[in-house]
This record gives sequence, C-alpha cells and structure tokens, in this order.
Amino acid sequence: MPRAQAQLDLDRAVTLRQLRTFKTVADLTSFSLAARRLKLSQPSVSYQVKELEETLGLPLLDRLGKRVQLTEAGTVLYSYARRMLDVLDEATVAIEEMRGIKRGTLRVGASTTVGIYLLPAALGAFKKLHPGLVISLEIGTRARVQEQVLRNELDLAVVGPAAKDPELAIIPFLSDELVVVAPAGHPFAGRRGLTLKDLAGQPFIMREAASGSRWSLEKAARKAGARLIVAMELGSNGAIKHAVESGLGLAVISRYATALEFSSGRLIELDVRGFPIRRDWHIVHLRRRKLPASVHAFIDFLKEASWLSRDGSRGRVRPPTD
Repeated sequence: MPRAQAQLDLDRAVTLRQLRTFKTVADLTSFSLAARRLKLSQPSVSYQVKELEETLGLPLLDRLGKRVQLTEAGTVLYSYARRMLDVLDEATVAIEEMRGIKRGTLRVGASTTVGIYLLPAALGAFKKLHPGLVISLEIGTRARVQEQVLRNELDLAVVGPAAKDPELAIIPFLSDELVVVAPAGHPFAGRRGLTLKDLAGQPFIMREAASGSRWSLEKAARKAGARLIVAMELGSNGAIKHAVESGLGLAVISRYATALEFSSGRLIELDVRGFPIRRDWHIVHLRRRKLPASVHAFIDFLKEASWLSRDGSRGRVRPPTD
C-alpha cells in the first residue's frame, strides 16, 4: 500500500479521543483509574485502547493484573500522543483567550488543609466573578497533586512546602501557622511558657507520617529533645479535632483549620515555646505550559487574597514574607 494511502487510513482510523484515553491509562497505569479520571465506564476505556491497538496492529499496553505498562510500541506512541495533545491543549488556550474567561475550565488541586479550609471559599468567590467557568477541585497529598500538575491533569495546585522540580513554577501564596491545641478545660490551659518536654507525657493525636503538620511537629520535638507519645493517627483534620474535643489527646494543627472551634471555645490554643510554627503554602503550575486566561486570573485572584482573612472571615490575608 502506498505510504500516502496508509497515512490517510491512519488519519481516519485514529481519533483524538482514543489517544487521550490511551495516554490517561498509561499515566495512571490502570484502566479503572483512567475510567474514573475520564468519567467513562471501564469497558469503554478498554474498548478504545483495544481499537487503537487493532488499528496500529501492535500491542500498546501489557496487562499485568490490575496494573498496566507500556510496550515498546506504546512507549513510542505515548511520546507522540503527549506532544499532539499538548498542542491541542495550547490551541484550546488560544481560543479561550480570544473569548476571555467567560467560558472554559479551571482544574485546581490542593493538599488537605488548604484544600478543605481555604480554597472552597476562593473558588466560590472566583466563580461568582466568572459564572461561565466549570471549576473542579482535587484534594490529595502534596506529592499526588503535584504529579497531576506535571501530567497536565490539573491547571495548578496549592501545596505546603513544594517539592522542587525544574518543570514546575512555584509561587509563594500564603502563610499558615501550626498551633498546639487542647480540649477546653485541659490542665495546661492558661499556663504560660510550656515546652514540648512539658508535654512529653501527654498523648498526641497526629496525622499520617507523610503529612506536613506531622513532619513539622516531629522536627520541633527533635529540636527540643522531647519524645512525644503518639496515641492515635488519623487521616483528616476534622477527625483529629473531634478526638481532641473528646479528651483523647493534644494535637498540632493549622490555625485556619481550628478557627470555628477556637471561636466557640471547644478547643483552646496552648502557649508552647517554639509555637506557632509558620509554614508557607505555594501555588505550582507547569512551567512549559501556556496557561489559559482563567488560570492566570485565578492565580492573581489567590495572590491578591481579599477573599479571606486570618480567622476565616472575609478580608485580607497576610502573604508570606521572605
């Protein structure tokens, strides 16, 4: 068959949808995760990849139980598919810029605390300014959402200490404070100048080992020469607050996450040397990507930060300082 004819057949047989589905399966190494990401059924995802393989006459993915990996042919196609889809995304950005930000999408990721306690307010306020935008928020670990930004699955993410990567632009966003909290009526309430050694006999409710607040507390304890008792590990700030309120222990948690409990008196802040511990949140986005107007506008909106104050009410937030 002449080369021109073969090329024409390929143009007709391979669709952009198939390529995007194939790339998503390869990125996530899973048909089920790809189906969830693409909001398709798993049989539909499998069928599209199978059609693509039959069109090309080569296997693209090795099925290894629930996981998959690229074959040699799949690796070659993945490189081209990624470039093609990046160009298509750039074309979409160019068209969106001609329309302004009256329409389009905004895909935001965040680590747990900022994603639960801050970004919903920011996204809600931004949505009121741009009602035509379709906005999504993905909450996960810092590593997970940064990886999604690197794969161009999120437009940007807001995380604590951002893992440095030459492909990511990292923009300082906002300062947070980690404080030691106790239930109302705790024996240490009202005491001044406590140290972590004073708290060494107290049970602590902590986040999982990979969390930023856990890392900050353990670093402070090592510096103070204190060995803390881990009474319980819980996977969310909400669960930790309930545990502390119930008298199960102390915790170190974001001031933003405790604004309601402090104002109602259900939790109190202990005066402990070395606290509050300041940490900065950062906005990260893919450096090589031409950002849509909606993403630029949202980054500026976050940095201006007139939508939230330190105590959770509307007003200006203090940005991080050098």
